[in-house]
Amino acid sequence: MRTLRLVHSAIGVGELGCLAYLWWCVVTRRRGRWLKIASSVLIGEGLALVVANRCPLGILQRRAGDDVSMFELWFGSGIAPFAIPVLTVGTLVGFVLLKVRPAR
Repeated sequence: MRTLRLVHSAIGVGELGCLAYLWWCVVTRRRGRWLKIASSVLIGEGLALVVANRCPLGILQRRAGDDVSMFELWFGSGIAPFAIPVLTVGTLVGFVLLKVRPAR
């Protein structure tokens, strides 16, 4: 169970890094290969969330007997329910701004 939490958290940190890089590219107006990779990761995670109607790794965690979500571990039970909606909006706004702000 602990290993699954560590793997899930590592993937989450990587995806947050992709989101941060997306916003870095929005602010600096840079485009390139790494932005394509980060965008692909974010789109893949978004599709996985939609298809599973929640995080697929969270489903595996619950099946393994761990009922505490990753965001609940990170942020506590008060903020955790808002994590996915806030990150989703942040990602979508970032993608829109990538299109609106031309590259240098």
